[in-house]
Formats: sequence, structure tokens, C-alpha cells
Amino acid sequence: MDDMERWMQRLASMPAAFRSVALLQLLRIEQEGAFSGLVGGAPAVAQGGRGRSGAAAASSAATAGEEAEDGADDEEPGGGRQAGPQLKDPRDRRAVTEIVNGTTRWRRRLDFTLTALCGRPLAELDPPLAALLRMGLYELAEMKTPAHVINEYVELAKRVMHRGAGAVANATLRNVVRGMEAGTLPQPPAPAKGMTLVQAADALALGASHPTWMVQGWLQQYGPAATMALLQRNNVRPSFALRLAPGSSAEETCQRLAELGAKARPSRFLPQEFIVVEEGMQALLASGLVQRGEAQVQDEAAGLVVALLDPQQGEHILDACAAPGGKTLFVAARMQGRGSIVAMDAASSRLAALRETVRRQGYSSCVRMLARDLRRYAREAAAAGEAAATGRGAAGDTQGEAAAADGGGEGGDQPRAAAAAAQRQQQYEWRGPPFDRVLVDAPCSGTGVLAKRADLRWRRTPQQVEQLVALQAQLLDAAASLVAPGGLLVYSTCSIERAENEDQVAAFLARHDGVFALQPPPAAAGLPADCLSGDGCLTMLPHVHGTDGAFAARLRRAG
Repeated sequence: MDDMERWMQRLASMPAAFRSVALLQLLRIEQEGAFSGLVGGAPAVAQGGRGRSGAAAASSAATAGEEAEDGADDEEPGGGRQAGPQLKDPRDRRAVTEIVNGTTRWRRRLDFTLTALCGRPLAELDPPLAALLRMGLYELAEMKTPAHVINEYVELAKRVMHRGAGAVANATLRNVVRGMEAGTLPQPPAPAKGMTLVQAADALALGASHPTWMVQGWLQQYGPAATMALLQRNNVRPSFALRLAPGSSAEETCQRLAELGAKARPSRFLPQEFIVVEEGMQALLASGLVQRGEAQVQDEAAGLVVALLDPQQGEHILDACAAPGGKTLFVAARMQGRGSIVAMDAASSRLAALRETVRRQGYSSCVRMLARDLRRYAREAAAAGEAAATGRGAAGDTQGEAAAADGGGEGGDQPRAAAAAAQRQQQYEWRGPPFDRVLVDAPCSGTGVLAKRADLRWRRTPQQVEQLVALQAQLLDAAASLVAPGGLLVYSTCSIERAENEDQVAAFLARHDGVFALQPPPAAAGLPADCLSGDGCLTMLPHVHGTDGAFAARLRRAG
């Protein structure tokens, strides 16, 4: 057993206390790749992020692309699943959420101050001690916790590590208090006139606790004022939206929530279907509203992507990167369950939760899951079409009777899947390509959901973005071959990076010149004008719209 395993075991075996739970969760984020929303207490719904919008996820599950706000790995309200000891008091759970997300969000700035006080970089300290010092500084400087909390951190350091760690914690955190009292606590330098772009980006990024490369790109893309507003937005506690079950009244739901102590209002973008919860998310989750299926945690920007898709009753639709399924369910709701939807994802395990939700919400007759890499599926469809045209018979499993998710897909129990598919065939006619509409909610950098996914800013690299851009192009080309003549392809991300959005669409149109054309949404789709760019693309920016960042484009196939 190495040191990290030993430290984690000690933390997990401690009696439930919010600081030890928060430390354990921070170590999970740093060492095990957990998401800050999940370990901090996310509502187990669906969800940023997209939650798995990274290069590693992209390579192993090429069609994984649901944005973070639809994933249980991205939301921030407390009260969900936790690692290690379970906290019963809601106040303790809220404290864990605040410390975990705040410490993760402000990590770079905290490290600047602590490095100055310690005299050496935090990277040279053992991970539990570094995380513990960040927590202590955050509590003292941001949460304004009284100085006696230092004793708690000293004892925690001793119990998890050793007496020497306790001594370092005591000396460093008492230096924090002395600096706060004297007004000499080390602060990052502010941007100044005469700085180069890189210098200004570094100063802004350090002060707002973001990676420099990310801020430099935003300065070039959006300019200084918008970048500063975006950084500020990323560092405030986010609001959360709920999509209501069909037939629910937004006004009446807000009134019910007010009686529970929550403050909510109808969405200004989708006022009949979404509400925004401004206060009292804990009370809402405890009410059982989400668990009963009366609402689903989903950002307004994700809902607007479905509005841009504008699904119609009776159509045949492919959600090509469906898991965890928030958009699939909204498409089904918009179609009132009339039509056929194929919800596809490369990982069959990620479709399991969607399968159960589809059943509970009564959409089993119109939604079918398919565990398949979109690129492979497109190749199979092309081979099957060629074989049919030459009279050689079908090639591959493009119709998906055996793999159509309820247990099918690669590596599944094929005989059982085939039998189940045969039984379902009596209820509906299964169809493969072509599709009337195809949604590609692509794997992306997730830079539009940094307010909810505090850890995401530290996981991304410029190299990952380059890899994702290449993958997005492959997925778009694959999806293009599955769209019926005259049909619609919608490409979306939860990124605010031009390379993944406008540039990606422009490159696609250049490769498919004369076959696809960019098309603004019809007025009947009901998208507010301030959500659309000049060419009709959905462009949601956190600092402008107060939602997650998102992009989507309608690409009409000639027909």
C-alpha cells in the first residue's frame, strides 16, 4: 500500500465530519479524476460535462458528448452522493459543497498565496497537506471562518499524515491570519498597461484562477471586457434549471417550490418548459420533485439545442451522442412520444440509466438505445446500402435489432438481445438510417460549463482541444451520411471555443459543399433572437445569457 492509499483509507475510516469528508473528496478529484460536482454532492439526475467532454473520454467512447449540465457528474448543489463517511446534517453537506467547489475553483489563486507563505510551491508538498492548506485558506479568507478553525486543520493533518504535517499546517495558516489582520496577505498582481497579451492573460488568469492558455484564447476571441465578465461568471455560485414534465405549469411549480422555501422563476428562454432555481436547491431535491419524474435538472442552454433541432411528431430521429440522455428525453417530450428516436452512445453502460428513465417516463414505445460508435455505425450503414444496391444482401447490423439498446450492443448477451428485440418488434417497426434529423452533441472541451464543473478548468489542455476538434470532425462526417435527403443535421457543444464551434461548422460545410448548408431556425421553433448569432447559430455565453455556454448549428441536407 502506498502513501496515498494509506491517507485515503484513514480519511475514509474517520467518523463523519465535514472537513475530513471535504478533504477526502478533494483528493478524489485530484488523484482519482472524480468530478467536483459529483463528490461535492450533485443531484443524481443525468447533466456538464458533458460531463465527459475530454480527450480521454473521447478516445474510449467516441460518441459520448452530452454536456455537463445533463450529467450527474457536473451539478453543484449538495445533498447527493458522497465519498466515505455520510453526513446526515444538511448544514454539513452544504459546508462540504462550499469547501470542495470553492477550493477547487480558486485553486490557482490559493496556491499563489500559500506558496508565498510557505516559501515553496505546493506541488512539493504531499497531496493531503496541500489540499488541507487550500481548504484552510479558503475557509479563513473567503468564508470568514474564525481563526480557531486552525486547530481543526492541525488535528486533521496529524490524524491523516503525521505531527510534522500538523506543524506545517499550524505555521502556514497562522501566517494567513496574521496577513489578513495586517492587510499584507499575498495577492496576485493585477493586469497593467504595457503588458503583452501573454502577460495580461497570465495576470488575469492568476487573479481569477483559470489556466493562462484558456484566458489568452478568450482575450483573442472575445476581447478584454467580455473575458473579464466571463471569468467573473465562472467564479460565482451557478444557478440551476429544471425541465418540467409535459403538462406541468411553470408558474404553479414555482409557487409550490416557494412553499418549500425555494426561490424559482420561469425560464426567460423556454418559459413553458423550464424553471430556474435561484435559491433552495437543497429543499427542492429533498422534496422528491426530481425523483418522482416531475422535473429533470437540465440547463436552459441544453433545452435550446433541442428547440433548434425542432423535432416533429412522426419523424425518425438519431441522437448520435446520447448518454446520459437529457436531450433524448426532451426530444421525446417535444414529439409527445409520437415518432421514433434512436439514442446511440459508444458505451452501453452509459445507456443503462437512460433506459430506465425512458421506461419510467413512458417513452419506451418511441425511444430505443443503441450501443455503437457513431463512426462504426456510419460505416456499417454505408456497407449495408452498397450491398443492398448490388443485391448481395445486408452487411453489418445497421438496423440494430440485436443491438438496439435494451441490453444489446457490443459485448452484450446477443441471444437475449435478439429475443428481446423480436418481442419488441411486435410493438413498433424498428428502423435504421436514413434519419429525418440527426443530433450530434459532440465531445468537447466543456469550457461553457466551468461555473458548474469547477475542476474542469484544471483538466483541459490545448492539446486535448486539438484532439477533440479532430474527433468532432470525424463524428460530423459520419453523421452526415445518415441524414436523409432534405433532412437536418444539428451539431452542438457545451464549448465556447471558436475552434470547436464556428470554425468546425465552416470546415464541415467546406468538405460538404453543395450537400449541406447552414440554415437558421424557423420562427415557429421559438428561439429568442438574442440567443442566435447573425447566421442563425445558437450561441449561449455564460456572462451574456446567465446559462451554461453552448453552441449549435442547423445543417440542412440538399434534397
